[in-house]
Amino acid sequence: MRYLFTLFFCAPLLLFSQTQYTPDWASLDKRATPEWWLDAKFGIFIHWGVYSVPAFTTLGNYAEWYQHSLENNLHDGKIRDFHQKNYGNRSYYDLADDFHAELWSPDDWAQLFEKAGARYVVLTSKHHDGFCLWPNEQASRTWGRPWNSEVRGPGRDLVGDLFTALRKTSVKPGLYFSLYEWFNPLWKFDRARYAREHAMPQLYELVNKYQPWVVWSDGDWDATPETWKSPEFLAWLYSQSPVRDRVVANDRWGSGVRFKHGGIYTPEYQPDLDFEDHAWEESRGMGFSYGYNRAENAWDYNSTQSLVLHLVDKASRGGNFLLDIGPDAHGMIPPIMQDRLLEIGRWLKINGEAIYGTRRWRTPCQWSEGRRDWKAEQVDGWKTSGDALLKQTIDPDPGFAVKEVFFTWNPKLNAVYAILPKYPNDKKLILTDLQLPAGTEITFLATKEKLKWENVAGKTTVFFPEYNPNKIKSPHAFALKIANFGAFTDKPHIKVTYDPATMKPTVQMTAKTPGSAIRYTTDGSEPKAESPLYDKPFSPVKEGVVRAKAFKSGLLSSNEASAEVLLYARKPSLQFVTSPQDGLSVLVTSTREKYTSESVQNGFVEKSGTTSDFVLHPLCASSKCGMVWNGYLNIPKTGGYQFWTQSDDGSVLFIDNEIVVDNDGDHGSEEKTGLANLQQGWHKFKLVYFNSGGAGDLKVWFAPMGQEKQAIPAEMLGH
Repeated sequence: MRYLFTLFFCAPLLLFSQTQYTPDWASLDKRATPEWWLDAKFGIFIHWGVYSVPAFTTLGNYAEWYQHSLENNLHDGKIRDFHQKNYGNRSYYDLADDFHAELWSPDDWAQLFEKAGARYVVLTSKHHDGFCLWPNEQASRTWGRPWNSEVRGPGRDLVGDLFTALRKTSVKPGLYFSLYEWFNPLWKFDRARYAREHAMPQLYELVNKYQPWVVWSDGDWDATPETWKSPEFLAWLYSQSPVRDRVVANDRWGSGVRFKHGGIYTPEYQPDLDFEDHAWEESRGMGFSYGYNRAENAWDYNSTQSLVLHLVDKASRGGNFLLDIGPDAHGMIPPIMQDRLLEIGRWLKINGEAIYGTRRWRTPCQWSEGRRDWKAEQVDGWKTSGDALLKQTIDPDPGFAVKEVFFTWNPKLNAVYAILPKYPNDKKLILTDLQLPAGTEITFLATKEKLKWENVAGKTTVFFPEYNPNKIKSPHAFALKIANFGAFTDKPHIKVTYDPATMKPTVQMTAKTPGSAIRYTTDGSEPKAESPLYDKPFSPVKEGVVRAKAFKSGLLSSNEASAEVLLYARKPSLQFVTSPQDGLSVLVTSTREKYTSESVQNGFVEKSGTTSDFVLHPLCASSKCGMVWNGYLNIPKTGGYQFWTQSDDGSVLFIDNEIVVDNDGDHGSEEKTGLANLQQGWHKFKLVYFNSGGAGDLKVWFAPMGQEKQAIPAEMLGH
């Protein structure tokens, strides 16, 4: 262990870069995303390991979670039944001996990825089972058994061999790394020691030895970034590591960090999530699983058209698409996955300039008439089922709109690309709210033809040729290049603040494009060039939405910015003859219904008592459960207050019977906040929490307006 301590603490001293980052989010979040990654747009995820031997789970679930499902007897016992039938009394660990990879050709993989048009690859160097695809001695030592690919199974350095092959191509190699391991004995005994002596030394070793272009962390949610020491790792990665100037890291570095800090944000199977002002990447498998699942049929896989549209959709909104494949235990990529990759590559060979090097334009897409609020069914509270994007483009439900056209923009060329999911039946494309300058050239990328167009009544009509499948070799989506057009004014920033004493709102606006003018409205109408000019902060007298656009001569107007302005009436305090007793009453509940903030309030009471904190009962910390705190909150001084909850899953905070923080829903650890204008004295207080399964999390804070958040002290709570 002493050697590993030396490795961990001395690694930051190896190299020094010109820019030095400190181990705190304020510093780390300032690091710009490397341009190569923003240009790349398309990457390939690889889930490959011992779980590729059984390669099984029930439809709709993750096959790479086989060990977890087996040990916990999940999915109605079907995983355990499958294991008993096929492997008898052999343990999951014994299956490593069947992970041979005897047919694996890393050069074939690398060439396939290059033909697919991928610009980077992310390989699972270690998943949650702890098995390492590189010769890491620490894994075998901590587990007390051979537990890496050189001493067990394939008998070779899978990470090193794939990286060597990829470096012969244009595809950049990257690594996925799971911080936690489900059943690691050290993790189960002492999580801080596990992070310090096992996980983080492995991560430093990977970076120093293989020098990846991407570091994709996962399995972070059951410990804080302080436990993982992830800010310290990222500061080293960005400042002193051998890949400091080019490396891209993601956002999974501890509970409460995802979608808030770190590098790129990483939704998975969540096509509706959008991050306009931050680099992001959605990942998903071709079917329902990341790891290869032999239970999936051909119709469970996304079509090539669906996958191309996923790529187009992400690119139009400024994101990247990380498409997963699951090789089998022999080292072969299933033919259906190879076919999808090659088809995507053929489409990109023709239309790639509409994807690579592009950025989010002022308008990501053009909608047809109809409702835009179609939502896919959610699984496990966050993952979408089915193919939401096809419903929003090709196959809408009655009454719902579709995305008729996606837009991307190449700022270096000043070219806008319009990408159509369907070829127009009448051979006409109408671009609404868009007028092109005379002489603008439009090229159909599939045939390189220059297309005719005309401006009529504020719209542009583009005339397509007759559809000819012998000439149009990319049928999955159709891209146009609009040359020398598209430079636009950046969207302004709107900030709404509230006076700490009176809660009177003030609206401030900031222009991002130098020399641009901000025009705004407060009546719900669209801002136009003749709308009021913003010149100084102002205080609306009514609730509503402030909408703003920026204008500058020679550029298109910006996309619209908006912010909601609320008026907070002062809530009077309650009058008591005698002061409430110390602490809040608390109920621990269960329900036979789906766990929601409503159902747990009406559920069966398992435990009851009083408390002066918001610590989860052990039942709620690790399994399905509900908790309800009731009582009163003593406000020390009249004025505005801010409240926060961070929870996994949902939480709702009420003051005087009104929702102040709405963090409801079935989700991972998320932080939400809300404001209240409170008179000094006692106020009715309620907090509802539920855990729909798995590890739970709850934190509650408050602060007078403008001050740092803090835990609610016990003396402020009564019942």
